Amino acid sequence: MKTGGNGMGSEDSLNLDAKEVDFSINELDVALQKEDLPENFPENAVILKISGEINLYSAYALKEKFFDLIDRGFIFIFVNMEKTRYIDSSGLAVFVNTHTKFVEKGKGGMAIFSPSSHVKKILELTKLKSTIRVVDSLAESIKILLN
Repeated sequence: MKTGGNGMGSEDSLNLDAKEVDFSINELDVALQKEDLPENFPENAVILKISGEINLYSAYALKEKFFDLIDRGFIFIFVNMEKTRYIDSSGLAVFVNTHTKFVEKGKGGMAIFSPSSHVKKILELTKLKSTIRVVDSLAESIKILLN
């Protein structure tokens, strides 16, 4: 990930190493995507790949990771949920709380892209898809958040 002068914190805070982000807990795996980033990908943005299950046992750790990234100066979080098999109400609360944190800061945001069919259905049934940006691809999520 590029670092630099965006006025959003020091270069050190925006220079992420995968070992600072990647973690596994219960049935959840979270990984930082550092390869194949789109051209002109913002310095103050991060892409996370979430695999497995977001549930009562893993939700708190995921929320802490999102909040840590925001506190470090990342104002755009793109979440790849293509391999997320399951999400329960605790997992949904993580995304609502993260969205709320961005709203309180007054800038930035989060987008979910490539959700699995199960996750997409849950987001539609709970009407969270109208609050949280959910799209089919990274390119679409970048377009929505950055324009």
